[in-house]
Amino acid sequence: MGSRALAACVLVACAGAARADGLSPADLARKNERGHLTGVPLAAYSVDYGVGVGARGYYFWNGERSDPRFAYTPYLHRIFLQVFATSGGAQYHWLDYDAPEIWESPYRVRSSLVLARNTAASYYGFGDAGRALRFPGSPDAFDRYGDYRDALRRIDEGSGMAYTRYNAVDVLRPVLLVGLERSFLGKRVRVLGGLGASYARIRDYTGARVDAIDASGAAAAATQATTKLREDCDAGLLVGCSGGRDNYVRVAIAYDTRDFEPDPNRGVFADLELDAGTLALGGEYTYAKVLGAARGWWSPFPALADLVLAGRVLAHVQTRSTPVAAMAVLPFTEDPRYGMGGHRTMRGFRQDRFVGYLETLANAELRWTFAHATIKRQKLAFIAVPFFDYGRAFDGISDASFRGWLPSYGGALRVSWNLSTLGTFEYAVSRESTGFYANFGHMF
Repeated sequence: MGSRALAACVLVACAGAARADGLSPADLARKNERGHLTGVPLAAYSVDYGVGVGARGYYFWNGERSDPRFAYTPYLHRIFLQVFATSGGAQYHWLDYDAPEIWESPYRVRSSLVLARNTAASYYGFGDAGRALRFPGSPDAFDRYGDYRDALRRIDEGSGMAYTRYNAVDVLRPVLLVGLERSFLGKRVRVLGGLGASYARIRDYTGARVDAIDASGAAAAATQATTKLREDCDAGLLVGCSGGRDNYVRVAIAYDTRDFEPDPNRGVFADLELDAGTLALGGEYTYAKVLGAARGWWSPFPALADLVLAGRVLAHVQTRSTPVAAMAVLPFTEDPRYGMGGHRTMRGFRQDRFVGYLETLANAELRWTFAHATIKRQKLAFIAVPFFDYGRAFDGISDASFRGWLPSYGGALRVSWNLSTLGTFEYAVSRESTGFYANFGHMF
């Protein structure tokens, strides 16, 4: 419900596996030797979080060109420290370490410590019940998110209450992730084992004073009616409504032939991950989440144009005992993210718009690098990206079908900086709304 989603908003260097395939000659020539710092102020925007500001400092150690790892690893060591906050009430502070082939071994070490807070995290319901934009007293479902948002703010004449924050939740969630990976088969296959430890504090806005609109259309204050989260919790539909400790084991396997993780031109990346919550680690919940995803990149005319066809499909299944704070988390091996909806999953729909015990998604992008430039030894590349997203959440595996999937589409301009840093400006359209996003990193 929103806290981990900011990882996607501010991600710069994609953390993936070391691969067997090397960089292209052109990319290898542009890669910097030894260490370098990337320190920038953060400025981002999305329809979900508003304006975001902060600071991030990266340190990369690439090693020497004589090191055989230089041609196929994005870096040998990477550390970053980040502070970030948005006008929409989200904060995401993050310390991360990654070493793709530590001590010249086939092992990769990753660790992350995150402090996340979102005073406007989203919960619209789950499965088919969450598809419709509807609140108590509304005669019909709304087709457009803007109309729905305006209706929520109107004071109900009978109760004197409003539903302004009907879908909003205040979530505070510190998270620690530690993982160890082992590469096999020429670094194409890797196995991951790790632990996650988190604590969630969840507060809904039932009974709070909220901004509203009275019968004359003037701005007013009102008492918040029962929120969607509180409705589902009171009905016994959700687990972990008060938050608490969530500690879990992570086990995964991945197959990776990408030529360069932050901006691939060719290859595939497929992963299968299991997160298992357990009381044995001091957590309060026992549950399981399984995610399978496959991504592919292909350059059809490398001699004529720097053009890449990129695609991703995924399925995410979770048990009904999964706590609500973890339900929207997509446990990718590289970087657990929130969805479905928002910049990293279904652009044009609101963040975390769809949650279910089964979630399915397909994304397609056409990435055309149409220009290069070098400014004061800083290497830039400019990429135009039309895209298409398609997904749905279901009540369970037995309900899965190809009917009722929801599409969105749009375009992006991305700028690559020294190969490992990528900024993106995206506009998307869905049946409910539109979205603009100024962010970092490819979607996948």
